[in-house]
Amino acid sequence: MTEGNTGGADRGLLQQALEDAAEACWSRLPCERVTIMLADGEGEQAVLAVAAWRGELLEEALNARVRSGGSIAGRVFASGQPHRVDDADAAHHATRARGEGGSFICMPLPLDGRVLGVINVRRARGQQAFSEIEQQLLECLALFAGKSVQSAELGFLLKSEFAQRALAGEGRSASSDAFAQGMAQPAQVARMLAKSFYREMRSAGFGNDQIVGAAGEIIDQLSSSLRKHGKRMERGRS
Repeated sequence: MTEGNTGGADRGLLQQALEDAAEACWSRLPCERVTIMLADGEGEQAVLAVAAWRGELLEEALNARVRSGGSIAGRVFASGQPHRVDDADAAHHATRARGEGGSFICMPLPLDGRVLGVINVRRARGQQAFSEIEQQLLECLALFAGKSVQSAELGFLLKSEFAQRALAGEGRSASSDAFAQGMAQPAQVARMLAKSFYREMRSAGFGNDQIVGAAGEIIDQLSSSLRKHGKRMERGRS
């Protein structure tokens, strides 16, 4: 049985964002366990795996892989709708994860209209069931967690040479504001990078079709970032 992954060396901005999100849920919602599962892949091909947690977690659960639409976590990921069970022992047998019983909430982890994964919180048998208000609180925490993941990705991007040139091209004042507010206002920095990207490709002689194609490649790269993170997590456990 494994305890929450709170210690160890720096695992990067994304992992730290996930750890902070798990800690926020753990500290604000009294419970036996918190798990955050990220999706590897998209749509029906997505597979969920634990990326951060608090509380005791069996190795079986830590290494489990859940397909989109499979089990409650998979269905919540696929639908984007939360699921709360007041008493798993009284509910359908499919909800009794590893025979634990008790009360739990499975909440989608959203970001800009898409679902990155799910957050699960569980209370043991005999403890008070989660309430509607607590479900709403978890929904708010999930929204903040999604934004934290976005900020982590942006923080990594800001370290790149291209980002440095893009911000420099916007002038000292705009660059200073972007770095000072970037983590709080990622959309501002994203727009600055997009404009610089467009200008550089135009000046290099690329046409509209080529620029659109390059933008599509960027989108593909961004959508795979969480999958790569999931693979790094898996290698770290082996």
